[in-house]
Amino acid sequence: MLTRLSLRLRIFLFFAAMAAGAVVTIGGSLWFGLSRAGGDAISAVMTGGILSVFVVVGMILAVWRLFDENVGRAVERLSSELRARTHGGVARDIDTAPARYLGDLAPAAGAAIETLAATRSKLELSVAEQTRRLEEQTAQLSALLSDIQAGLILCSPAHRVVFYNGPAVALLRDTGRPRLNRSIFDLLREGPVQRTYHRLLDNDELDDAELLVSTTGCGRVIAAHMRLVRGALGLGDVPGYVLTLRDVSADLRLHAERERLLTETLEALRGPAANLRALLDMADDEVAADRSVARDMRRAALELTDIVHETAARHDAREDTWWPMQDVRASHLIDALRGQLGPDGPTIAAPTVFLRLRCDAFALVNLLAEIIDRIVAEGLAQAFTIDVTDDDPGALIVIGWDGEPVGLDTLRALLDDPVPDSPLAVTGREILDFHNTDIWPERRADGRAALVLPLREAERTQPVNLVADRIAERPTVFDFDLLNRVPDDTKIGRGLRELTYVVFDTETTGLDPRGGDEIVQLAAVRVMNGRRVQGEELDLFVNPGRPIPAASTAVHGVTDAMVADAPAIDAVGAKFFRYCEHAVLVAHNAPFDMAFFHKHAGRIGARFEHPVFDTVLLSAILFGQGETHTLDALADRFGVVIPEAERHTAMGDTKATADVFQRMVPMLEARGIDTFDKVLDAMRKNSRLMREMQARVGD
Repeated sequence: MLTRLSLRLRIFLFFAAMAAGAVVTIGGSLWFGLSRAGGDAISAVMTGGILSVFVVVGMILAVWRLFDENVGRAVERLSSELRARTHGGVARDIDTAPARYLGDLAPAAGAAIETLAATRSKLELSVAEQTRRLEEQTAQLSALLSDIQAGLILCSPAHRVVFYNGPAVALLRDTGRPRLNRSIFDLLREGPVQRTYHRLLDNDELDDAELLVSTTGCGRVIAAHMRLVRGALGLGDVPGYVLTLRDVSADLRLHAERERLLTETLEALRGPAANLRALLDMADDEVAADRSVARDMRRAALELTDIVHETAARHDAREDTWWPMQDVRASHLIDALRGQLGPDGPTIAAPTVFLRLRCDAFALVNLLAEIIDRIVAEGLAQAFTIDVTDDDPGALIVIGWDGEPVGLDTLRALLDDPVPDSPLAVTGREILDFHNTDIWPERRADGRAALVLPLREAERTQPVNLVADRIAERPTVFDFDLLNRVPDDTKIGRGLRELTYVVFDTETTGLDPRGGDEIVQLAAVRVMNGRRVQGEELDLFVNPGRPIPAASTAVHGVTDAMVADAPAIDAVGAKFFRYCEHAVLVAHNAPFDMAFFHKHAGRIGARFEHPVFDTVLLSAILFGQGETHTLDALADRFGVVIPEAERHTAMGDTKATADVFQRMVPMLEARGIDTFDKVLDAMRKNSRLMREMQARVGD
């Protein structure tokens, strides 16, 4: 049983036993002496005995105090330092000053750590090159996937999200964005996905299939291609699957409108056509001499003409909407045009353009390539420039060259011919009609010949110069370790590395949640499989509904202007609640942050009953209650650097807390605290520190 007690407590009990033994010895000696003494000697002996007891006990307490400070506490500190460097990834040298009275123990521990560090360094060097290559390949893969226009989601056999790209996030934004280990049925209707998946499992000859499925949020229709993913990713007997997603809601709506227009036209024409046919039959029967019949025929013909004109107008209004369009960067369109012309084709010079065009890029590239080839064939030019300029709300594409403009008759003849490689053998004129635009030759102010083609829809984009920028703009998020994980939301008995964590922090108007202070900023990150999930951060301003004191702004930098248009706590709290689904919450001094959410549970419409790990209590478990447990102290202890600009910001403190927590996990495991319930038990044992923390927020 004594082995379960801490070293310092056992030392205290040892000295307490010495003090008790000394008191018993002195008391026994006095009793023995008094039993043989008499008179005034009894009073003298009692006085001397009592004084001896106080002196002996005081000496023992003084020795215990010195022993506790210089041996017991020093050994605990040295143990914590050793665990931090062995399991927590801390690289700096051990501070041997607190252990200066332990003889050669501290230098020996330092030498052991130096040897361990040297061994680790050799090991790291041996794998550094492979790691670098893997990182480069991962970055290249992420860059490639970030530019894919279709939404991609990889699911495990348990229908949990393992991988998703940026377009999938945009596609499913109304349902609550995809997250790793989230059920796909939170995003897409379960029935069509389940039926298609089981149909593929039951048919050995099929690996892929098409399906239409609606989203769970707004009911938009998604055309999905499901393909089973077998052993290549380390799957077991039951395969997962990848979904390629495309929003066809607009396409279906446009096709429905065209079908409705056709039906209405037929219904509207049926009556006047029947009347006109009847009148013509009467004319054949030589009744046409009757003026009334002529008037009826005229009326029916006019009615029929009006219907035709109205239908034609409605058709013209929708002419540019039914053909499928995509959003494509102007630079990508020009690159595709260069590829279509081939390496032996004319040169194309174009400035960098930050515009996204709404068009059928494939058809447009084919048309422009055919026009340029015709200009080259007629000997008008061999080198061209292409300028794509903003022409709000659309854009102007200007193809220029030195020489004579192309003839209008030549251009018209070219537009009337089918464009090579175009779908359905459409003509150039039809492609322009699909875009509700035209193209014409002209002589520019600088004397150069040009062709001008306007597009109706375009928008400016931000410069994208680096691979990292592209990945950040359209994140690709994945964790293939989730492929073989069996969904289990129970936490008792689960290993610490098997749990999903949400590490969060808040900035507030003050330190009294029960006295009217409110949250002004909330940040959170997700930690899975021992690492932070990039691309799933949450960083939100919150309108507190009251002014932010200047003293608070001086700490966290959040001003009234920054939160003026921000949502209130009910909306932000509800979003945060969905973000925390099935997760263990982690915070530094958690009772303070949680008090704000508990206070507004009614407004949020949800109670935060998640289990909570507090890094203050975890620090007390690892380093003892007598140490300093502030976030700055923990960051310094673990070598976590908090940039000065990010200190006391919600996201800066959240990332620091997450990094500290990730270093704590292996240290907890090394002490045998390696499951969810063991951590809870260990935190409960630090009851005094927990009560002090709760008292600070009025609980």
